[in-house]
Amino acid sequence: MYQSELDEELERAYHVLAEKFVSSDYTRFGKMLLDGFHNVRPGGRYVDFEVPDLEGNKVRLSDIIKGKIAVIDLWASWCMPCRAKAKAMIPIYEKYKDRGFEIVGVAREFKNTDRLKQAIKLDGYPWLQLVELDDGCRIWTQYMLGNAGGGVFLVDRDGKILAVNPKPEEVQKILEQKLGE
Repeated sequence: MYQSELDEELERAYHVLAEKFVSSDYTRFGKMLLDGFHNVRPGGRYVDFEVPDLEGNKVRLSDIIKGKIAVIDLWASWCMPCRAKAKAMIPIYEKYKDRGFEIVGVAREFKNTDRLKQAIKLDGYPWLQLVELDDGCRIWTQYMLGNAGGGVFLVDRDGKILAVNPKPEEVQKILEQKLGE
């Protein structure tokens, strides 16, 4: 009951401010936060975005994961727990990549991609890596991650979030159920 009251209060506060400050950057930012608050949780939908790959080509997330069960791995080269989680996913990716499973890494980096490229080479991630440079697209904000290094989101073929920050064993179990052993 408390959560629903909080949801309603946040919604009301946003609408009051949005009516007063229609074209404000803060209104747009508030909308982004409210959407993330409502959607980025199990049962909600992932937030789509377009960012460059390591060669600078713009890539839309939905184009890569459409029709697949996917892990959206938001990470950073300086976040060692993020990197450890991603490395633990490599055997799962190798096992299911040809059966409708995808992982897309999105690295939150600042100023350049030098450390990112070193981390990818050292850790051996075999999946597509995209770059959120200097928080240009506010992906971490949209995913309600604030200043965190990252987060992991497992989504189904229709874009529904199945799990937030699942352990590799949880991903494996869900893939076994949905894609078979």
